Amino acid sequence: MKIAILGGTGDIGEGLALRFAQKHSVIVGSRDAEKAKEAAKKYDELLKSRGMKDDVEGMSNVDATRDADIVILAVKFQFAVETLQSVADDLDGKIIVSPIVPMSKTKLCAYTPPEKGSAARHMCSVMPPEIRMVVAFQTLPAPRLANLDDPLGFDVIVCADDEEAKKVVMDLVPDLGNVRALDGGGLEEAKLVESLTPLLINLAIRNKMKPLSMKFV
Repeated sequence: MKIAILGGTGDIGEGLALRFAQKHSVIVGSRDAEKAKEAAKKYDELLKSRGMKDDVEGMSNVDATRDADIVILAVKFQFAVETLQSVADDLDGKIIVSPIVPMSKTKLCAYTPPEKGSAARHMCSVMPPEIRMVVAFQTLPAPRLANLDDPLGFDVIVCADDEEAKKVVMDLVPDLGNVRALDGGGLEEAKLVESLTPLLINLAIRNKMKPLSMKFV
C-alpha cells in the first residue's frame, strides 16, 4: 500500500514514516518538495543504518497525494483545511486519516475544539460530503513513535462514519509494531479521542514522566 504523510517532515510524521516503511511504500509530503526529499533521505539513511527495510520518498503534498492510496494529514490544526484544499483534486475515493488535535499550549495543554466539535468534523464541514475521513493516532507520542527501540505496546482508537475506510485503517495500525486498533465509533466520537492528547501530555508534564500513551486492559 502507498501511504502519503502530508506534513511528514514533522514529529508525528517522522515516526509514522519510519514504522510504516517496514511494510508499505511511504511518501513524505510537504509544501516544499525539497524539504520532503531531504526528510525522506534522512529516514531512509536511518533505516538502512539499522538494517531495516527502507521505502520512503519525498514529494510535494500534491504529488504525494496523487500517488497514494491512503493520505495521513500530519499537520497542525491551523493548517489542516488549507492543506486538504490544496490537494482536493486528488482525493477522490482516497482515505484521509487525521491524527490532528486542536489545542493550545503554554506550560500545559488545553483542548480547543472548533465550533463543529472536533478537528475531524471541522475539516469535513468544508470539504465535499463524500470525503472519507478517519480519525486515528492521536494518542501516540511522537518521540516514542520515532524511537525504533521503543517497544510501544499501545492502543489506537479509530473513528469513522465510513465503516469500510475504518476497517482499512484498523488493519493498518498493527503495521506500526506492537500497537492495537480499537473501534471508537463514528466521527461524532472524534472529539472524545482528540481530547485525550492534551490529557496525556499534561499527565506526563505534571508527573515528570516520559511521553505517555494508552493501553486498555
